[in-house]
Amino acid sequence: MPATRLNITLPTPIVDDIKALFGQRGLSQFLEEAAREKLAEVKKKAYKGLIEGYRSTAQETKEVLKKFEPAVTEKRDV
Repeated sequence: MPATRLNITLPTPIVDDIKALFGQRGLSQFLEEAAREKLAEVKKKAYKGLIEGYRSTAQETKEVLKKFEPAVTEKRDV
């Protein structure tokens, strides 16, 4: 997977703790995993909101579609 190099600023105690647990080379991997987890959480919340919105309007959508069903299903001479 392509990678992008970043220059970020984090509080020194956080960086020191990560390095102590995962070593200097483990810093990038740790941050990548943390970003993936947080991104998945944010997406899940966003999608959950969209799904709830779709479900709340599903019956209304079905009723509107039923009104157009005859126009869509009738055979037409072209």
